Amino acid sequence: MDYIRTLVACEDQEDRSNIIDMLNSVEYIKVIGEAGTTEEALELIDQTNLEVALIDSQLPGDGYKLAERIAEDYPGLSMIIIEGELKEETLRKAIFAGARDVLIYPFKPAKLIDSIYRSYQMEKKKESLQRDRLPRTRRKGKQGQVITVFSTKGGVGKTFISSNLAVALAQHTGEKVVLVDLDLDFGNAALALNIIPRYTLSDIVNEIRNLDQDLLESYLIPHKSGIKVLPANAQPQIVEFINSEHIEIILRVLQSAFDYVVVDMPARFYEPVNPAFLAADLLFLITTPEVATIRNIKASLVALNELNYPKSKIKVILNKMEPRGEIKPRDVETTLNHNLYGLLPADYKLVTSSLNKGIPVILLYPRAKISRSFQDLARQVSGNHKEKQVKVASENT
Repeated sequence: MDYIRTLVACEDQEDRSNIIDMLNSVEYIKVIGEAGTTEEALELIDQTNLEVALIDSQLPGDGYKLAERIAEDYPGLSMIIIEGELKEETLRKAIFAGARDVLIYPFKPAKLIDSIYRSYQMEKKKESLQRDRLPRTRRKGKQGQVITVFSTKGGVGKTFISSNLAVALAQHTGEKVVLVDLDLDFGNAALALNIIPRYTLSDIVNEIRNLDQDLLESYLIPHKSGIKVLPANAQPQIVEFINSEHIEIILRVLQSAFDYVVVDMPARFYEPVNPAFLAADLLFLITTPEVATIRNIKASLVALNELNYPKSKIKVILNKMEPRGEIKPRDVETTLNHNLYGLLPADYKLVTSSLNKGIPVILLYPRAKISRSFQDLARQVSGNHKEKQVKVASENT
């Protein structure tokens, strides 16, 4: 790799010198110029072939306006905003100005170097995609089915169910399936599939203004089962500022690109992930045969009813069912006043083995009873999808 040609635009001369000193020891980064005002920065950008610009938000002339100008006139130049403190308002401004990252000064050299390298690589990936873009098969007039998997109780198997359902759908239908981890704080979908994320949801948020099918798919991680995965291991400084607008856009683009979008949710209702409830064709509420969990699901049903959420979309899944257990499926249905949509048997030995190996149980033990239950569930979901497509087609004729 050639060196990364970098500009440091910072008002304070001492801070600027400190940043340049951090970079001078890195052989693949070269500081091409430095600037103390937006005017100086624009002049250098215009005269030199730069790849990354570090921009102080307090730069005389307004660092954010400079970033917006660069995004408009020099779209191939990656920008990193330098801030004194992290606030929601400043981070939103940075995202919408087109910045790749926000660094809080003072920062350690390793953090600065990593940010420059990641920003450079992301821009190169984008350029490569645009250069080598091949026409994709568009699913004109079709919207993928969204299956949102949710429970307000941790430990009920949301991620286990989401990952195995996604694989089962891909096996059963042969169609395009994506698994989206929206548990922004504690998402484990990548771990359940033994995936080391190269890109996460936070990287896509940085591209939200330019997002389309091709760009979004380039950030997804392929799994050997044939599904694609969008991990949630977002950057800590970004997580709290991911909002419902970002999630809505991402889900909408995924629906246009995939036949099935399986969403693994956090164990709580909160604003940023609301679009996953609204977009859902099926909302899977996961319970187990335990009093506390059933009580939580009952409370969720009451809350959804108060919000006028369509009851027809809500599908209760009973996980960890034991034939000789004290609580039977009919007891759950009676307590919830809601029919069960699916039953998944308890098989602690196989499930533990599956989770420890990072291999979905449906792949590791395809003939096991629990795997057959996922196959049955996939058939139900795909049947629902076909009914929806027929209905949409009849409405359009």
